[in-house]
Amino acid sequence: MEGIVIVNRDINLKTQALLLLSLFVAPQTFGQDSFFPIWGDEAEKRGYTLPKPYGLSLSYMDMSNPITVNSINLTGHPVLDALDVDANHADFKGSNITLRGDVWVFPFLNVYGILGYTQGTSKAKINSVSCDHASVPGFGNKALCRLLDAAGGDLPDNAMFELDMDGGTYGVGTTIAGGVGSWFALVDMNYTYTSISAIDGNIKTFVAAPRVGHRWEYDGGRELRVFVGAMYQDVQQYLSGDLKSLGLPPALDSIIDQLAPDGKFEVSQSTDDKWNGVAGFQYAFNRDWEVLMEAGFGPRETLFFAVSRRF
Repeated sequence: MEGIVIVNRDINLKTQALLLLSLFVAPQTFGQDSFFPIWGDEAEKRGYTLPKPYGLSLSYMDMSNPITVNSINLTGHPVLDALDVDANHADFKGSNITLRGDVWVFPFLNVYGILGYTQGTSKAKINSVSCDHASVPGFGNKALCRLLDAAGGDLPDNAMFELDMDGGTYGVGTTIAGGVGSWFALVDMNYTYTSISAIDGNIKTFVAAPRVGHRWEYDGGRELRVFVGAMYQDVQQYLSGDLKSLGLPPALDSIIDQLAPDGKFEVSQSTDDKWNGVAGFQYAFNRDWEVLMEAGFGPRETLFFAVSRRF
């Protein structure tokens, strides 16, 4: 969410940081002479106040999200292949920080790219563990499978598996906006991909967020915008790796370690509730700098903060 017609994360690291800082604090180098937005002159002639066409924003989001565990597959030993782990619900808590660059292509259309870092933890309670002994070859394996099947229905309340997820995030998005008088409406949509670094896996996220709000203009280019809306979020997580990194209960982890020290897992997860409500405000100190705060409420809870520089 950016701007007034709101539409809408061989050089060394030190040099890159200095270049990024210079973009945020540099004096105005673009403006009304810019090619973008297309049809901007016509919009201003009709009385619309347009934002500067280019923007950089740095944002932070904290999130808590219930998710569904679609499947858990263990491999590396016939007994592991026959195990069925019932842990169909998990809670994800995490955060991300993103850098976003955007441009107003038209007065009503903004496009942007996102580059950032996401980290979080998914915890799921293991309700039971069963083993299909009929599918396991060998007398010893069948006996072990029966033992696991008998013990797997009486697990302690703290029987959990835990996945730590962190990695780079990148994506693209667009916002379509319009308004009448001091009222505005917009729909922001983006797709991001996070590559998990600690284990093999990825998180694919599609977001669509409609909002409506009211704005107040003040002297010196200052402006306050207050809005409410909703957010649709479809998250698909696919994770795989060594069983030792799955965070299973110690007793079960010890048995699996003896069976298959190099055992693997595959976990597929998705969001429980795709919709939640949002409310927030955006304040422009002038035509160059603005801040945004937004809170999400409902089954999925979020807190979002961003500072933006327009050029």
